Amino acid sequence: MAVDATAVTFDHGSNGVFVRTGECCRCGECCRTGDPFAGELGEPAIEGSCPLLTLLPDGRHACTDREHPYYLNGCNVFPTHPQHLIDHPGCSYSFERVR
Repeated sequence: MAVDATAVTFDHGSNGVFVRTGECCRCGECCRTGDPFAGELGEPAIEGSCPLLTLLPDGRHACTDREHPYYLNGCNVFPTHPQHLIDHPGCSYSFERVR
């Protein structure tokens, strides 16, 4: 059986343990709608689109500063729970509950 190199496990305690697979499709849905973390990381609120978000010529989105603390403290691992995808139908990640 092949191992999915994109698989990452997130333990949400009593809310379950989930394995996320897939790669970011760079749709920008999580970045265009304000703070995807809803303050969970202690970050300052972002109204509207993230100021680090840029639109590329091919229509995909990218972060302009992957060394910025906001990116390093959350964006690089988001989403961690299937609930994070409810308002982001274009997101290419998928989750499987394992516990």
